[in-house]
Amino acid sequence: MSVTRFRPAELEKSTGSNFLGFVECGIVDYEDRSDQFDWADVYIVAVLNLKDSQYPQEMRIVGSYDREPNGNITTCTLLKRLYAFFDAIGFNGGPNVQGEMVDDKGESIDIVDYLNHNHVTNVLKPKHQHLVYLYKEVGRNDPSKTYTVAFPRIAPNTPQGRKDLEGYINFMKSKNLIKEVQQGSTNNTVEPNGDMDNGAVKGF
Repeated sequence: MSVTRFRPAELEKSTGSNFLGFVECGIVDYEDRSDQFDWADVYIVAVLNLKDSQYPQEMRIVGSYDREPNGNITTCTLLKRLYAFFDAIGFNGGPNVQGEMVDDKGESIDIVDYLNHNHVTNVLKPKHQHLVYLYKEVGRNDPSKTYTVAFPRIAPNTPQGRKDLEGYINFMKSKNLIKEVQQGSTNNTVEPNGDMDNGAVKGF
């Protein structure tokens, strides 16, 4: 009779720090945190289920609109980021010229409620239909800590989707718009999901 404990490999704990780079994922929930930040016109948190991980990872799509003198929104980083995300998940709505979210028929919607009803995977049997890029970033409020951050862009989990996302991430790195801590750094404590303020990745 065996005297050693039985612990299957699938019960081993996984940590967010082990999941870096291009990771397969599915979206299981959305949250709206825009009311917590005066500067945010949009603060959508997409909760990701990472393949082979027990722990959720947040991806934050945040920012403020640029506006014309009459108050209408205009082309800006936030608008580009929103439509890249909406296109990736198959949502055909978006903000109207006043910055209010509407569906594909032009009807006003609560964007988080709509996405939670139409653009999530089953948390119990998630489908990992997307790819996301995860990296470590030094905390803005506490530089002694390093946070795992999901870059606010996803792609289809296909060879072409990966190629496109890799190209975009490499472009962002070339512009120094991703402040990535190199793997192997030992000066920082790794924390999941980052500061609340760390969600606003700048760039295109």
